[in-house]
Amino acid sequence: MVIVRRLLIVLVMGAGMAVALHLPASAQPPGRIEVTIRNSTFEFQGAVLKLNQPAVIVLKNLDQITHGFMSPLLGQQEVEIESKGATTYGKGIRGLHINPGETVMIRFMPTKPGRYTFECDIHPNMKGEILALSIGEV
Repeated sequence: MVIVRRLLIVLVMGAGMAVALHLPASAQPPGRIEVTIRNSTFEFQGAVLKLNQPAVIVLKNLDQITHGFMSPLLGQQEVEIESKGATTYGKGIRGLHINPGETVMIRFMPTKPGRYTFECDIHPNMKGEILALSIGEV
């Protein structure tokens, strides 16, 4: 009985590992870019955004003034924007404003490779760039 139980545990664990290794791309964790606004500049770090896989941009405004985040990327994608416990869904969104101390999450699925600029519409000297790449399986 003990041998049968151990065999079942090994089989279940092996099946679980096989399933985990073959998860579809949509089940992969999202590509994540974190953008911190500090001293009227965009400070950002992140991973490569892969096509047709979930992505998230996390915006944090640490300044004492409101800033904007505008990008052609937002207008081309179906996006989900979460702020202050509310979620907005849509396509064709030009941008958003972020009040002092707020954090906003933008979720989307990049569908076209390219270089996408972003900027603050209130402070035109604040700019950055996001890369969405078509990368083969590793």
